[in-house]
Parts: sequence; structure tokens; C-alpha cells
Amino acid sequence: MSFKIRNLFVVLFFFLTHSQTAKTTQIDEKIDYNNNSIRIVTLTSLSTDIVNKISPEKLVGIPGSSLFKNKKEFDKLSKVSSGRTPPNLEKIVSLKPDLVIGTKGFHDRILKKIDSINIETISYKLNNWKDLEELTQLISKKIGINYLETSKQIIDSNLNKCNLKIQNKVKPNVVVLASSKPILSPNSRSWAGNLLKRIGLNSLTKNLDSKSEFSGYVNLSPEWLLKEDPDNLIIIQTRPGEYSDFEKSKPFSNLSAVKSKNVYRFNYYGLINAGSLESINNACLKLRKII
Repeated sequence: MSFKIRNLFVVLFFFLTHSQTAKTTQIDEKIDYNNNSIRIVTLTSLSTDIVNKISPEKLVGIPGSSLFKNKKEFDKLSKVSSGRTPPNLEKIVSLKPDLVIGTKGFHDRILKKIDSINIETISYKLNNWKDLEELTQLISKKIGINYLETSKQIIDSNLNKCNLKIQNKVKPNVVVLASSKPILSPNSRSWAGNLLKRIGLNSLTKNLDSKSEFSGYVNLSPEWLLKEDPDNLIIIQTRPGEYSDFEKSKPFSNLSAVKSKNVYRFNYYGLINAGSLESINNACLKLRKII
């Protein structure tokens, strides 16, 4: 694997932090979240979106993300990070937040520093739908509202394409290619694998053990892929036009999914990295079209 490709996936999967058991960190009550002056800084696009849906006036700092492009509600908020660069500690502190939200693994170091200066933090992982519900409930609770009712409303209204599994006697089989070089695919212990199951698709890699450096993802050999010969293929694009010649390249050109034109191109956000509520819902909508 070239350095460029390897570096991309190290960043990609560490940013996901969707590994092992995903649990939000339960923290002691330190501040009065019913106070409208509470200031929140988010370090991930998903937590930004959730806070914005619950109580947008409490947001004072957010990560720089392509998901917020052309979204006016985020234009005037301070950006505490840009692209793949780590969040700026000095900038976060200058915003005088009462709460900072980030992910386990990727934000451990900066959250530890923030916590050491008596600023409250939430650290979370996201591996499955339950974790998403728990994160939404925890943020709602910390903001100081009816967290069970509010979190349910947010899930139901913003993720309506994900809330109903299509019941088929025969579930269409599928393989998701998060990368083609090396061939990486999610198993059931990843966010992507869990979302496929929720919608009602049979992922052929769901029960494979992860022996790659990325927990929840498995390395596939060309021989395995040709032997299993999935009816449907999902390839993940991190930029427009990526994999434009995919159907012509080997070993993929020999697969039934390619020959029958059952190849689906998905955005990186939504299926691999949850990204935002909107990107998750869009991923669910596209997955349902495969059923």
C-alpha cells in the first residue's frame, strides 16, 4: 500500500473511532444546563448536528467540515479545526465553553487537556444504532430538557428512512468496499455493518473476523470476492469521480454485480462515517433502493 493511501485510511478510520463497544462517557453533573447561556463546542460533525437540532443557540464552536458547506446556520460559528487537522486547543479555550464533545480515540488527548482545566467533556464512540440513540439522549440530558422525548423526536424526524426495516423473505446479499486497494469491507461490528442489517441487507462480510488494523473492517482477497460473487456491490467514494473505471478493473470486472450493473456508489459520509443526521438518512434511502 502506498504511503498516500495508507495515510488516508489511517486518518479515515481513526476519525471514525467506530470500534469495539461504543458507549458514551457518563459524566458528573457540574453545571446547570437549563441556563440558556451554556456554551458548547463540538469536535465532530455528528455531535454538531445533534446539538444544533436540540438547542442551536448553545453552539459556539464547531469543526470545519464539508458537511456544513452552504449551511447558513453554521456560517457565523467559530471553526476549531479544519479538514483533518486536530482541533486547536487555544481556540477552544478562548470560546469559554462549558461543554466540549468529541470522540474516543481521535480526541482523547485534547479532551484530557480540556477536562484538566475544569471544562466538562463528553467522549463517545459510534458503532451501531443504539450508540446513536444513547449519544442523542446524553446530549439532550446535558442540555437540560426531556432527553428521552427529545432524542426520540430527533431520531424519528431526521432519520425517517432508517426507522423501518423492509421485510423480505430473501435478503439481497451485498459487499461494501470501503477501499479497493487494499480491499476493505465492514463486518457486523462496524457502523456500516450495523446499518446494512438495520435496513435488511445481507452483508457477506458480516461474520468475518477483523484481522486488519482497522477494527470492524476485514481485508478481502480477490479470490474470496470472486468465490462469493455478491449480487450487489457498494463502493465508497471519498471524492467525486472516484472509481470511474471500477467496472473495467480486475478482479471486479468478473463479478456478477458488475455484469448485471448492480454497483452502487455511496458517499463516505453516512455509511462509513456517520457524519450527520442528514448523511445517515441519505445513506438509508440509497440502501433501501437495493432491496
